[in-house]
Amino acid sequence: MRENRILRLISYITLPILILTLIISLFYLTQKEEYIEYNKYDSSFFQTEEFLNQYMTRLSRQAYNLIFNNESYNSIKDGDFKICYNNDINEQYYRQIKDYYYIILYKNIALTNVELTAETNTVEKIKNYISNQNSKKTNIINGNVESESEIISNKAIKYYDDFEETYYSINNDIQKYESEKIEQDIIVNNINSNSNIKEFYTTKIEDFQIYTSYVEEVVETNDDIFLRNSIINLNNYENEFLYAVPICSILIIVISIYLIISIGHTKGKEGIDLNDFDKIPIEIIFLVGIILLSIIIAVIFEFMSYFSEKYFNFLVSFFITGYFISYILCAIMTITTIKRIKAKVLIKESITGKIYKWCLNTITNILNKLRKFIKETTNSWNITSKLICGIILYFICVIILIIVLNGFGFVIALIGSAYIFYKFVERINCYKKIEIHLKQIYEGDNSTKLNRSEFTPEFQEIVKYINDISSGFKNAIEEGIKSEKLKTELITNVSHDIKTPLTSIINYVDLLKKENIENEKIKEYIEILDNKSQRLKKLTEDLVEASKASSGNVKLNIERINICELIKQTTGEFEDKFKEKKLEIISNIPDKEIFINADNRYMYRIIENIFSNISKYALESSRVYIDINKNNKKVKIEVKNISKERLNITPDELMQRFVRGDKSRTTEGSGLGISISKSLTELQKGKFDLKVDGDLFKVELEFDTI
Repeated sequence: MRENRILRLISYITLPILILTLIISLFYLTQKEEYIEYNKYDSSFFQTEEFLNQYMTRLSRQAYNLIFNNESYNSIKDGDFKICYNNDINEQYYRQIKDYYYIILYKNIALTNVELTAETNTVEKIKNYISNQNSKKTNIINGNVESESEIISNKAIKYYDDFEETYYSINNDIQKYESEKIEQDIIVNNINSNSNIKEFYTTKIEDFQIYTSYVEEVVETNDDIFLRNSIINLNNYENEFLYAVPICSILIIVISIYLIISIGHTKGKEGIDLNDFDKIPIEIIFLVGIILLSIIIAVIFEFMSYFSEKYFNFLVSFFITGYFISYILCAIMTITTIKRIKAKVLIKESITGKIYKWCLNTITNILNKLRKFIKETTNSWNITSKLICGIILYFICVIILIIVLNGFGFVIALIGSAYIFYKFVERINCYKKIEIHLKQIYEGDNSTKLNRSEFTPEFQEIVKYINDISSGFKNAIEEGIKSEKLKTELITNVSHDIKTPLTSIINYVDLLKKENIENEKIKEYIEILDNKSQRLKKLTEDLVEASKASSGNVKLNIERINICELIKQTTGEFEDKFKEKKLEIISNIPDKEIFINADNRYMYRIIENIFSNISKYALESSRVYIDINKNNKKVKIEVKNISKERLNITPDELMQRFVRGDKSRTTEGSGLGISISKSLTELQKGKFDLKVDGDLFKVELEFDTI
């Protein structure tokens, strides 16, 4: 079910529709009262604490701008007054009150949002303009409130502290004073600081003259109009929305759980299926996705700010389009994240994970080197201590010579340094000679020896040991080659000498079997002779083959073979033998073809030896497991069975010649099958591994695929 593409596609299509339905339902049910049943922008709003807070905060903020930002505004002169114009275009944090005008005066500066024209180019004209408005007036002069609003008249005093600002000026350059502790005498009096006169001031509400007028009506923004129209259009579906919320929530949870379980699984493929896109670092994907989402959201809100009644349907369509594009982006990021988590590569393949791994490896290497340095220093403390003492003593001598003999002492120190450098280079050359000689030994050249007289005393003992090791290696290699050659010759000669009389025995046994012998006892003897002679013939052939395989004296005919087909064919040939022992074959062999480069005849011999071993030594009425797994460019073949005898022997011993799992040697077999299989596998550039766990016997073969 989790690999069903059609069901998954339906889930991907259904999920965004359900989410959108849930969002619209919740939006309508939570916002309908605000936009339909209750108009919070009526005159009652202007009698609330919220209005008072916004009103006084706005004025205190403009008072701040008057002091510190007046140079950035457009301005005109009115005698000694400087009138600055601020059109409030950046006051997005406040509600737009209809026909709201103000002028704030401080000393000889004024700030207003009344547009400066020929009719409003003086402070008095601006005051008259504000007072002539058909609206409510509020004036705050010398800290006294004159307002047509009851709440402002009674409670404006709570916000007087917001008008207190401390600043100083140097040569009429106003700067905000940031200190939290200001002594009163510094604020009140002028203080000389260096050559400049620094004047400190603290403003109070009494220092300002404020004149305002406003209409008790809030101007709705385009966003509010759009949302209200949306609520009105959705009003007919209120009952449906009540049912949609629980139903959509349940379906979203169920579909999400299904998708989380099914993501990454593809029919016909084992494990998590990662494509090329899933190999891109997750940080890059999220960065691009977040940027695109931000652009979509910004464009949607920009369109909403220019909302018009006749473009309502277009804006809804645009919003839905943006939503589905955003869903696709989020789905892509979520799917690749889930797949990486399931495949356990989210951190490992990410840039952050690689940086973390690099940092961890670097720190580990540094600590290992430090630990090694400390250990080596401790182990060779005698030499290290002498070297440190020598360096310290040398520097002391150099300093004394330079102090006592001046320039001549410096010359002596320079000559001494040159001599020390020469000795250092001499020892480096000795080390290099030893390194080159060790490399020759590693490559098999043991013919040359090092001359001890060419090395400094520190290296002469090491040179002696290396020469002795080189001679030992040479003798051991020669003895090993000689011994292996004698073994091979012995096996070949003995096998040849045995084969001639053995052939005669087999032939005479065949002749006796053709005679009309009525004595049953004689027939039984002839049958025993036939079985034993055939077994001896097989042993001789195995012995010769094992000798050739171990020495590499085998001519391979490498070709392209289908390993799956070969194992299926060999399994079929051993089917009768397995049935005799009541062995159940459980195979996991892929249907697809897996090709390797190998010799078909010897590859068959390897599998045959393994299966023959199973038919002889496996526990009756047990199971035999045959698994073939392909990973990257490698194919691994695993064959497992339970032994009928206790395997109190190591895998290395089992792979030696003439060693059998049946130590009583009651079963047929030469003990050469596994050894031959291992040698033939390695000749074909494969790996042969044997594992024993209690009574579990497992053989692993590994080859490169093509």
